[in-house]
Amino acid sequence: MLNEVCGLAIISTVTADEHLYIHFPFCNGKCAYCTFYSVLYDPVQSDKWLNALHQELAAVLNPIGCKPNTIYFGGGTPSMLPVHQLNRLLDIIRDFIGSYRPMEWTIEAKPGTLMKEKLGILREAGVNRVSLGVQTMDDSLLTRLQCRHTRADIISTVKLLRDTGFDNFGLDLIAGLPTTDTRQWRADIEAVMALKPHHISVYALDLEPGSAMRKDVDAKKIVLPDEDAQLAAIHLADELLPDAGWLRYEISNYAQPGFECRHNLDFWRGGDYRGFGPAAASRSGFVRRTNRPDLSAYMNALSCGLEPPFEMETLSSDGDYKERLAFALRLSEGVDVTRITDPATIATLEELALKGLVQLTKGRWRLTRIGWDFADHVTRELL
Repeated sequence: MLNEVCGLAIISTVTADEHLYIHFPFCNGKCAYCTFYSVLYDPVQSDKWLNALHQELAAVLNPIGCKPNTIYFGGGTPSMLPVHQLNRLLDIIRDFIGSYRPMEWTIEAKPGTLMKEKLGILREAGVNRVSLGVQTMDDSLLTRLQCRHTRADIISTVKLLRDTGFDNFGLDLIAGLPTTDTRQWRADIEAVMALKPHHISVYALDLEPGSAMRKDVDAKKIVLPDEDAQLAAIHLADELLPDAGWLRYEISNYAQPGFECRHNLDFWRGGDYRGFGPAAASRSGFVRRTNRPDLSAYMNALSCGLEPPFEMETLSSDGDYKERLAFALRLSEGVDVTRITDPATIATLEELALKGLVQLTKGRWRLTRIGWDFADHVTRELL
């Protein structure tokens, strides 16, 4: 369903069972592997972005009437906001949710960008989960990745989280970094496990065109591990983490029972969500919408009372069905067989089963151990 606001079509207002994503467009410098949309932090621009964000939210949400299941602050590096702007961001959200507190409210953070005062106001507002972008525990690799934090920053930030009552936090690692070997990768995993987070993400290094590291690879300045080495790194994580109590509930994510990321979990299960900010994506029924990755255009449009520039696509019922199925298969829980009624899809799954990539067990279609490695191929076959 579409509404008309400021003369432009937008996805309809958010309901209680949906999820809010706020895209923070600033960072303190791109890491070498990163191509996510962000610009260097500037306090004046950040104030203007907060104004624009409030206007975009007001066009979609009912004042003190929005009750989303989850809220997620991503980016960019939202944790780098100074205290006064972080307070303002939280006040903007409170304008729409009032005293309501979602079951999960996450902020993405970089080690070294949080402090006791920030964490205090986040907890008071209702933020109850932190996703910390560690990437590696090796200082030499952090330098190579052009990250702005150190191993010491990671350890001190985790201690600060615990000291301020944030027990629900996750740490991200990247597998398949240049110059790493099995010994070093094992040390990374074990060092992260020693910090005892409830959630650990393990992402295979995937360099998109435009990233600094991709340019170095193309110029033959660095050499990446080959595909077999990447798979070996993923397999090692999949051996060590479950044995220590972190269960693989999604292709790239492990959690102790009950600490799966609810925001992303419902996304993979096919739930609707609404994104705000430049480059933020939304899904409502068959409609897919993405704000263009252009901070200036975003702020200029909203300052004039217009919706920010965006791209919109309306899927067919068949396209929507296949997309949601492909996402759901990323989860270890798989998909209930009763949800799959299309004969062509059933035939595709049966062909994939013959190749050992999926299996039907206990009334659910699931990826096999080999299927985890070739999940992108499974997705292409289903779509």
